[in-house]
Amino acid sequence: MHRNGCQMLRLGCQMLRLTLLVFVMIASLLPVVSAVASPRPDIPIAAGLMNLSISNLGYVGNGFKQGYSSCEYPQFSHVEHLFLGGLWVGAVTANDTIRVSTGAQDVSNFAAGENIREFEDFTILGSDSVFVWVWTNLQNAPGDPLDPSTPSYHPDALANLHVGVQFDDYTSPESSVHVPLGLKVTMRALAWGTPYADDFVILDYTIVNISGQELSDVYVGYWNDTTIGNTQVNDPYGSGTGTSWNYYDDMNGGWRPGDVEGDESIWMMYEHDDDGDDEMATSWIGTRLLGMNPAPEPAVDMPPVSYNAWGFRDVPAEDDVYIDLDTLEELPGKYQLMSNGDWDVGEQEVEDFTRPHDWIAMLSTGPFHYLAPDDSINVTFAVVCGVDSLSLMANSKVAQLAYDEGFQIASGPPSPILEITYEDNSVILSWAPGDSLYQNELEEWVPLLDDDARRQPEHHISRVTGSEDFQGYRVYRFQGNEFSEDPLDEAMLVAEFDKVDGVGFDTGLPPLNASGLRSFMDTNLLDGFPYYYAVLSYAAPNAAQDLPELPSGFWENGLKIYPGPAPVTSGSERTVGVFPNPYRAGSHFDGRVGERELNRKLWFTGLPARCTIKIFNLAGDLVNTLYHDDPASGMEPWDLLSEPVRTIATGLYVYVVENPVDGSIQRGKLVVIK
Repeated sequence: MHRNGCQMLRLGCQMLRLTLLVFVMIASLLPVVSAVASPRPDIPIAAGLMNLSISNLGYVGNGFKQGYSSCEYPQFSHVEHLFLGGLWVGAVTANDTIRVSTGAQDVSNFAAGENIREFEDFTILGSDSVFVWVWTNLQNAPGDPLDPSTPSYHPDALANLHVGVQFDDYTSPESSVHVPLGLKVTMRALAWGTPYADDFVILDYTIVNISGQELSDVYVGYWNDTTIGNTQVNDPYGSGTGTSWNYYDDMNGGWRPGDVEGDESIWMMYEHDDDGDDEMATSWIGTRLLGMNPAPEPAVDMPPVSYNAWGFRDVPAEDDVYIDLDTLEELPGKYQLMSNGDWDVGEQEVEDFTRPHDWIAMLSTGPFHYLAPDDSINVTFAVVCGVDSLSLMANSKVAQLAYDEGFQIASGPPSPILEITYEDNSVILSWAPGDSLYQNELEEWVPLLDDDARRQPEHHISRVTGSEDFQGYRVYRFQGNEFSEDPLDEAMLVAEFDKVDGVGFDTGLPPLNASGLRSFMDTNLLDGFPYYYAVLSYAAPNAAQDLPELPSGFWENGLKIYPGPAPVTSGSERTVGVFPNPYRAGSHFDGRVGERELNRKLWFTGLPARCTIKIFNLAGDLVNTLYHDDPASGMEPWDLLSEPVRTIATGLYVYVVENPVDGSIQRGKLVVIK
C-alpha cells in the first residue's frame, strides 16, 4: 500500500460518513452528458496508477490490442494484467428456461471475443446514438467541449474520473446461439488519483429488467482472464518481436471472510505471475466484490458468493446443463457454474489450483430471487492492483471503504491548471491561485460558493471540516520518457511551498507574476530531452478531525514537456538551428527499443512562434513539411519520417524555414546517420 494508505485506513468511519446529496442516481434516470454515434470499445480509465480499458459493449480490457493499454499498472510500466473481463448475468425466465448473458468468455484473441460477446451498445429505439459520459469531480478540470472523451467537472461526478456507459443483451453473436434475457446495464467506472486510492477502479453495475417479464433466481458475476507480464520483455501482440507471451505461468486464488485478519467482508479473487517475469512483472491483480443491492438470498447451506477457476477453454459450452456429445456425460452449464457455491482455492480432488496455469476465473453472487419488469439489481466490483499480496489486500480495503460510504473518498484541494512557458534550458510553470470572493452585478464583493471552480486550489473547502484546507504546493520533476512505477516514487521533489500560518515549514507561497499567477522557474535543464512536471496541492493534517495530510494526485496535472528556448521575436539576430546534428541512430534522442523509428526526435530551434519548415533531400525532393505554431516554444520536433510516413535513409538533408509574419527565410543543412 502507498505511503498514505495506512493513514487512510485509520481515518475510520468519521471521515468517510459524509451525506451525499446529489450522488445517488438510478440508472434509468442517469443524465446523458455526451452521445456518440458509434460503439466505444476503448475508453481508458487512468485517473491514478491503473490504466484500464473499458467499453460500452459489456467487457473490460481489450484483448491486448496493440497500441492500447488493457490493464497496465503502474501507468507507463508496460506491465499488463488483464487480457479480457466482463459481466455475466444468469436467470430463470418466466417459462422456466435458464439463460446466461455474457460480456466476455474464453477466447484466444480479441476478434474471437467480439464474435461471441452477448452484450452490445444500448441505443434508444429509432436512434443510432450510443451513450457515454465522462465526468470528474475535480473542480479545476478544464474539460474540452469539443471532445466528449475529455473529463469535465460535473457536480454529480463520484470520482476524479467517472465514466458511464450503457449496454444491453439484445445482440446476435456471429458464432454462438444467444437468446437475450432482456437486460439493460449501466456501468459506472470510478477512479481516483489521490495517493491512497490510485490502485483500483470501481465497476458499479446497475442491471435493469427490460424484458417485460419476470426473471427469477438471478446470479451476477464478473468473469476475467487475467495474465501478467511485461510487454517489453514478452510479446503479447503476435508481432514476432521478443519472447512470446506466456499465458501458462500465472497463479490464481481467492480470499473470503475469515481468510484475512482485520478484513471480515472480503470476497476477492486474485492472480500473480509465478516467476515475476524475471522481476519485470511482480505486481498482483484482483477483483473484489464490494456489495450488492438488494442482498442475495442463498439457501441456508450455500454461501452468497462463488469463486470458480478453470483452465483456458474449459468454460461450459451451454447456458444450462447439457450432454457432452463425445463422452455422453452430463455437464454443468454457465448458470450452474455461477450458482454452485464453490471456492476454488488450494488442492482439490478434480483440479489442482496451486499450480501455475492459464487460469480463467469468475466471482459471482446470488441468487436474487425475483427481478420484476423495470426493477433493477446493483452489483459493484473493484479491479485492484498492488505491488504484492499485502498491498493488494490493503488497496482493496480502501475500495471497500469507498463503496461503504457512497463512493466517497476524502480529498484535499485539487491540483492547479498549469501554464508552461520556456527560456533557454529552463521551464516556467504558472497557475492561478484561486479566489474566495467575486464582484457581483452591483459591484459588491461576495463569497464564491463552496464548489465554485474559481476558489481552487487555495480556497478549497473541505467536505469534512466545512472550512478552507489548503496548505501548500509541491513541485515534482522526472527526467525520462516513461515511468516504470508510482511517479511520486520516481520523480524528484524540486520545490515545496507552505503558506505562512504557523503550520508546517512556513516557507511562503510562490510569488505572483504580472498576470496574477503563481510562478516557479526550474533551471539547468537539457533542451530537447523529455521531462515530466506536476504541481500538487495538499491539505495539512487535521488532528481535531483525525485527518492525515491529503495531497492531490500526480496525474491531475502531470504533463510531459521538452525544454527549449522561447520563440524568437521580429528583429532578433538568433538564427534557426538543429540538434543533434548530425543525428546518430541509437543516441539518447531515439525512442524505446523496438519502436525507435516511431519515437525519434530531431529538434529545430531558434524558431518564431509561427513558421513552416520544409525538409528536402539532395535531389531536391520534398521529404516532409512541419508547421510550427506555439506561442510558448521556439522549438519543433521532427520524427525523421517522410510524408507519407516512411523511414528516411542516411544522408545530407536541406531545410528551409519561412516566417509568415515578415516573409523571412532561413536555410540550413542536417545530417542523418543510421
